Amino acid sequence: MAKSKKRQKKKSPSNQRRQAKPHTQDQEEQPGKFAWIPLWGWILIFLVPLVISEIMFYRAGREVNMILFPLAWIGFWVAIMHRSGWPILRKRKMD
Repeated sequence: MAKSKKRQKKKSPSNQRRQAKPHTQDQEEQPGKFAWIPLWGWILIFLVPLVISEIMFYRAGREVNMILFPLAWIGFWVAIMHRSGWPILRKRKMD
């Protein structure tokens, strides 16, 4: 028969709170993980998959997908940028 799983001991909530580091302004000023990518690189990252997918859908005869995919692709990038605070465009304004 099946053996029961052993439960792992969880840390108490008070220990977890002590381990959390306070958020400081120094952390906000640090460059992002992808700060080395120039603006034209981000534009290519956005446009190349969009163009390739449009060519693919055109050759396959999927007209509805040619309309829906760009809407979903733009919506995806807007959602990602909105959640992260628009770091790509904000970085350019500060420079």
